[in-house]
Amino acid sequence: MIDNWPTRPDTTVRVLLTKANQPLDAVMMLPGGHGNINLDSRGHIGWGEDDFVIRSRWYYFDRGIATLVPDVAADHKPPVSLTGFRTSALQADDLSALSNHLHGTAPRVWIVAYDTGATSALNAIARGKADLIAGLVLVSPVLEEPGPNSTLLIDGLRLAVGRMPVLVVAHQADACSAPDVERIRQAAAAAKTANFRSIAVTGGSAQVLHDPFAYAEGSCNTQAPHRLAGLDEVLTDKIIDWIRGAGSTVPGETLSAAPPLAVGGRNAPPLTQATPLSALPEPGVANFRWVTLRGLNAHAVNADAAIAGQPVLRLIATPDSMAHTLSIRLSGLDKGRTYRIAAWVKPVAGGNANLAAFDRPDSKQPSDSGDAIFDLESHQILKSSGVTERDIEQHSGAWQKVWIDLPTADGEFLIAIRPIKGIDYLFDGDGKLGVLLGGIEAQRLD
Repeated sequence: MIDNWPTRPDTTVRVLLTKANQPLDAVMMLPGGHGNINLDSRGHIGWGEDDFVIRSRWYYFDRGIATLVPDVAADHKPPVSLTGFRTSALQADDLSALSNHLHGTAPRVWIVAYDTGATSALNAIARGKADLIAGLVLVSPVLEEPGPNSTLLIDGLRLAVGRMPVLVVAHQADACSAPDVERIRQAAAAAKTANFRSIAVTGGSAQVLHDPFAYAEGSCNTQAPHRLAGLDEVLTDKIIDWIRGAGSTVPGETLSAAPPLAVGGRNAPPLTQATPLSALPEPGVANFRWVTLRGLNAHAVNADAAIAGQPVLRLIATPDSMAHTLSIRLSGLDKGRTYRIAAWVKPVAGGNANLAAFDRPDSKQPSDSGDAIFDLESHQILKSSGVTERDIEQHSGAWQKVWIDLPTADGEFLIAIRPIKGIDYLFDGDGKLGVLLGGIEAQRLD
């Protein structure tokens, strides 16, 4: 949900709120860098999609935790300079107002701050603007004091560990955060508090940036250890477990983390061989059969099924074709009724999804046909035609349910799912871009 929340007189902050069902906890996620994520009215994030808190926000939703990602305040949008804003009283007031609003969603509100987001969080605490915060997580923290002799942020850290649970997460190979992590640990040790915990991370991947032009060359956020590349799920699970334990006070530890299940990606070797239709595993679903497999490397993945009886398939667009399609035929439906046709998908290496269907597959002229294109990274509908309704929903396990509503005259549908590039149906596959398909279904609406 997109909203504009008032934070100061005549000032609002645009926020991206993901609501869980009756959550006990809500997390305010503070991005790093300059923090101006350019959030538009449709929920598209214009800057910062490689930021750790932006990448990991859906895992909180999967675990029943509400999340809030704020943009910078409206009165500090360009051309207004953001220099010094993170350590200002105005920023502290904004975060205080946002946390007050967020308490209407869940009884406990936490801050998870990445990179220079840690500066904003500790600034608010130092200025006495975080009394309602249940706890604080600093991920790859970068502390930018307002002056060379200032102790504002370390003072904020001392206040934090005296009042609330504090967790620091940083990679052992992260040279950018190392000095500030050491300052934080020393300040926490001097406070002699049981509220502090730190995790040193190893492992990960050399995952490339989704938007290589978002950060200056050589900056901290271009470096895999600092942005915790390939560690989104395993680290977020660790953070959530800590939150669920109301801020466990177990002493510091080292987490040797491996990347999540490999299902392909921008760093994976290209898959150039198209899979024949006969190689697909048989679906254990009545009135469901594969029809077409074109221009795709299709491989069954060992993952929990989104739909019972259907295999989870990794579908990667191969270079030998410009059309990349998997189609199925559904029969045994009620004639003259409208159905919600849905596919459960995840993006692979930036792939979008096209879901299309038509009835009367044995005739040359269907009675009804329609399709829609879904942006799986920003969770938006990019384009649609011929359908009465369409949407994209977020579900557990990071699955996205994309669906279209369509009637069938003869009780049958031919349904196609296509990984696509942007909004292009026809493109040269690179052996990397694709989708993970958890299943396809049709449910009668009337």
